[in-house]
Amino acid sequence: MIKLDNVTKVINKKTVLKDIKLSFDKGKIYLLTGHNGCGKTMLLRLICGLISPDEGKRIEDEEYKYGVIIENPSFFTQETAMYNLKYLATINNLISKDDIEVWLNKFNLLEHKADKVKTFSLGMKQRLSLCQAFMENPDVLLLDEPFNAIDEENLMIIYKLIEEEKKKGKLIVIASHSNLNDIKFDEIIKMRNGTIVVK
Repeated sequence: MIKLDNVTKVINKKTVLKDIKLSFDKGKIYLLTGHNGCGKTMLLRLICGLISPDEGKRIEDEEYKYGVIIENPSFFTQETAMYNLKYLATINNLISKDDIEVWLNKFNLLEHKADKVKTFSLGMKQRLSLCQAFMENPDVLLLDEPFNAIDEENLMIIYKLIEEEKKKGKLIVIASHSNLNDIKFDEIIKMRNGTIVVK
């Protein structure tokens, strides 16, 4: 479980999150929704510990591994898809080249593993970013607008992969301003101006 206990965050004298009280459990999928600029991305950063609260507490009941997409994915565009994922995998040394290829295949990118990322469409880059988030078997997946520019066929594949990760006991938080009717969310959290308005 990850718990946010009356959390407030101020950046450049602006309150970006105010009095957030939430808990997230393993084996559940959460939708974080609200208009652009309402605080969804900042909340994801706080959930995974990229930023710390100025008031209140962020509590983990155990030490989690995170798979994260926050804002625009960043890759070495002059290098291949495989090079990028192998480079990222060397940071933690948890997976092999074969493991990476398994995930590239799941996201329909295996045939493009030797292609330079600069040749990828926006949807392909987004799938590569998802592949990076999933590939090291994280306990928690935090996905910020993860479905942008992805075609319908690949969306159905990704929705199925997310459901499979839930069944493995993963904690999954998806931030989106769109309605996602094809995913069965356990909880929908609506934000406005850095606060929770519906839970």
